[in-house]
Amino acid sequence: MTKRGDQSEYNRILDAFNGKIKTAKECIGYLISQGFSYSQAKNAAHVYRKGGKIHADFILSGERRTQLLDDFDAIKKTHKECVSYLRSLGCTYHQANTACYIYQQEKGLIGKRRGVLEGRSPSPPKPPPLL
Repeated sequence: MTKRGDQSEYNRILDAFNGKIKTAKECIGYLISQGFSYSQAKNAAHVYRKGGKIHADFILSGERRTQLLDDFDAIKKTHKECVSYLRSLGCTYHQANTACYIYQQEKGLIGKRRGVLEGRSPSPPKPPPLL
């Protein structure tokens, strides 16, 4: 049976394993050996290696999320830039990542090409391969 855990438990386990100096693959393998599923281990190791807060400084409502990201001009920024911005305000990695994804969905940005959003002409389609 797979164990259940939260990020603070994963962090404690990986700290004891010296996870900061190990590869992601080693951290994942170690968590699996401790009884966690591959999915749990992969997600836990990813968040652990990102560092930062485990608990958010505040609850990020939908209205507040939109306000913060609009003020940041998030439509013109990459997902990674938006996540970093929200983390600098006190959000956890998971909270910031989810907030940016929802914001991008609400604004219709998911699946659109960045050049089109920035007012540039889209790149011409690639020609078919020569046979």
